[in-house]
Amino acid sequence: MSGTAEPPAPLDKQTLRRQLRARRRSLAHQLDRGADAEAIAAAAAAFLDTLALPPPGPGGHPAYDGHPCVAIYRSLSTEPPTQAVADMLHTRGVTVLVPEMLPDRDLDWHELRADGSEGPGLGSDAIGEARVIFTPALAVDHSGTRLGQGGGSYDRALARRHPHAVVVAIVNDEEYAVRPLPRDGHDVRVNAVITPGSGFMPIPGTESAV
Repeated sequence: MSGTAEPPAPLDKQTLRRQLRARRRSLAHQLDRGADAEAIAAAAAAFLDTLALPPPGPGGHPAYDGHPCVAIYRSLSTEPPTQAVADMLHTRGVTVLVPEMLPDRDLDWHELRADGSEGPGLGSDAIGEARVIFTPALAVDHSGTRLGQGGGSYDRALARRHPHAVVVAIVNDEEYAVRPLPRDGHDVRVNAVITPGSGFMPIPGTESAV
């Protein structure tokens, strides 16, 4: 009998999701959400400083009003906070898009105004105007594989992204590159990750030029 231990079997996505959600709940009381919000927004701002975001192309929706467009999401209480990122984007004159889940689990997109209100739905294809897309995730590995909540909404949406859009997942520090994640053919890799402790981290081999 060989003394070499067999490597553990890879976990399936649903098992990983259950474990990651449970860990988020268990760690929630230990996090300083105010400090995390500031750190995430500062990292996002530093990244945007390296870009020359172009305005939408001709024929774009009037909601864009010629301003560069960035997509983000309203974070849940268990997710790393994103409101400070949205506030930072507004100070830069960026059109901010946020998703709404439709009955078929696809995503419609709305302009998030500086006062917190949302404009009318712009359609599922509106994400194609965004040159930076901040996405939620339960975990991301070193290859850029993103584990989402399991509904497939973002994979469908990201299939419509601009060819030069940069996709950035926002996760907690311990949720980046903890282990190789299972990946299906339709899963869209992210180009970078932001965590509160390490800031903006590009993922080699997934580069996308704005």
